[in-house]
Amino acid sequence: MPKKRSERFKPIHSLAKQSEDVAAHTLGKIQNELSAHHLKLSELLQYYDDYTASYNEKAAKGMSVIQVQGYQKFISQLELAITQQKEHIVRVTEACNSSRADWTVERQKSQVLEKVITRYQKQETKTANRQEQRLSDEQVSNQFWHKNKS
Repeated sequence: MPKKRSERFKPIHSLAKQSEDVAAHTLGKIQNELSAHHLKLSELLQYYDDYTASYNEKAAKGMSVIQVQGYQKFISQLELAITQQKEHIVRVTEACNSSRADWTVERQKSQVLEKVITRYQKQETKTANRQEQRLSDEQVSNQFWHKNKS
């Protein structure tokens, strides 16, 4: 007996579900990476604030030119690191958005196939019920015909 239509679509749905799972896993990894980069930026900003506050406090008390240059150089490096971190967050956010779009497409494919399988299963059940009813009707009809013939 040939396979039912719903059964023939199950391997395709399984592949679509696997693709969806891979896309979801990728999205999760990128979201975790994005969170880590936001945390690092937050730490850099906090360190920058603390360091500039320390610099301002010491500058108010008086510092040598070499100390001022050292603080300014380090603050400049912190500013560069903050800028680079923000740029990196922009890139990772774009990758996250792209990954989310990929996952959405894969999810939609999986859902469509799931609906198709469900629709085919309903049709198959309906057909089987009709066939069963027809056989039952025939059996009753045959019994009635044989009874009346006797």
